[in-house]
Amino acid sequence: PLLEGSECKEYAAHLIPEGGYKAIPQLVGDGWIVVGDAGQFVNAVHREGSNLAMTTGRIAADTVVWLTRRKEEMSKANFLEYEKRLEQTFVMKDLKKYKGIPALLHSNKQNFFGLYPKLISGALQTWFRVDGVDKVSKEKEIFQSFRRSRTLLGMMGDAFKLVRAWR
Repeated sequence: PLLEGSECKEYAAHLIPEGGYKAIPQLVGDGWIVVGDAGQFVNAVHREGSNLAMTTGRIAADTVVWLTRRKEEMSKANFLEYEKRLEQTFVMKDLKKYKGIPALLHSNKQNFFGLYPKLISGALQTWFRVDGVDKVSKEKEIFQSFRRSRTLLGMMGDAFKLVRAWR
């Protein structure tokens, strides 16, 4: 089990939002805390979600237990402790690191979801195909397919934007 002492009782699936850091809603209120993908705790870059959901759920539970032991109210003001604890975790650190990626990818869908996957797939098929063609010729074919599809300046610009969004 992923959580010590736990046992899986049921498993289900649903659509997962890809909002990430910039889409995180209000996380606490009087009597409630938002966890998991309801809080947009999804790292679309690394296709992560379950680990973030479990971690935010554990932190929420720890916060409630902590408040209960201190005999504090389950109020928005007291639940801000959840947000404080969350800031110390890999969840927020990773989401902050990749916060610019979703907007970049969606602002240039034609290249990032169409052209580049197609070029990379074609390059890999060419490179690994066992057809008796030497690697030097295959390299030329791959580079030519990239240059025919997008200018070198365009690819460099996209790469620069990706690196900037990644930071």
